Amino acid sequence: MSLNKDTLKNNLLSVFRNMTDGDDSYFAKEVSKKVANYAKSGSIMTTDAGIVSAGVFAGSGNGSINVDSTVCEKIVYAACNTMSKMSAGGDVYFAAQLALGIDSMMSVGTVNTTVQGTVTPPSGTPVILAGTAKGTFTGVSASLQSGFLAAFNAMVSMKSGGDEYLAGQMATTITAYLKAGVIATQGQVVLSGSMGAGSMS
Repeated sequence: MSLNKDTLKNNLLSVFRNMTDGDDSYFAKEVSKKVANYAKSGSIMTTDAGIVSAGVFAGSGNGSINVDSTVCEKIVYAACNTMSKMSAGGDVYFAAQLALGIDSMMSVGTVNTTVQGTVTPPSGTPVILAGTAKGTFTGVSASLQSGFLAAFNAMVSMKSGGDEYLAGQMATTITAYLKAGVIATQGQVVLSGSMGAGSMS
C-alpha cells in the first residue's frame, strides 16, 4: 500500500466528529491510533549495498514500519491537560506537543524490509541473494509543528467547517512529514554488513 492523505483526513474527521467536549482521553487515543495506522500503511523502499559474508552485495528492499500509538497518546494527553490550564499560548504549545508526540512515536518505530539483490563473491560470479533488514525512521518534527500551528491560526477566524479543515491540513502535514523522512536499515543474518537507505511513499 501507499500513503493516501484523503484516507487519513477522513479518519481524523471521524474522530473530531465523534468527540464530546473535554474528552481529552478519547482525542489523544484515537488521533494517535489513526496516525499510527496511517504510518503503518506506508510503503517503504530502500537501496541496499555493502560487504556481506558472501561478497559484495547490491540490491533493494521493500517493507513497512511498525509503531506504537501509545507513545504518541501519552504525550498528546498530557499536552491536552496542560493546555486546559493555560490562559495564553495554547495553540503554539499544543502544535509543538502534537508534533513531538508523532515524531517520538515514529523515531522509536521499527522498519522491516525484505531485501533482494545480487552478491558478487571473491570468485567474481554474481548470484542472487535475499534476506531481511531492520531499521529506523528519522523525520523533521519542525515541519509538523509549523503545519499544525498554521492550521490552528487559520481556524481562529472560521465560523464553520473547522473540523474538516483541520483534518485536511493535519493529513497534508503528516503525509509530507512521512514522505520526507529518512529510512536507514541494516541487513540481518546473511545480509549482515549491508545497509539500506530509502523513504516512505
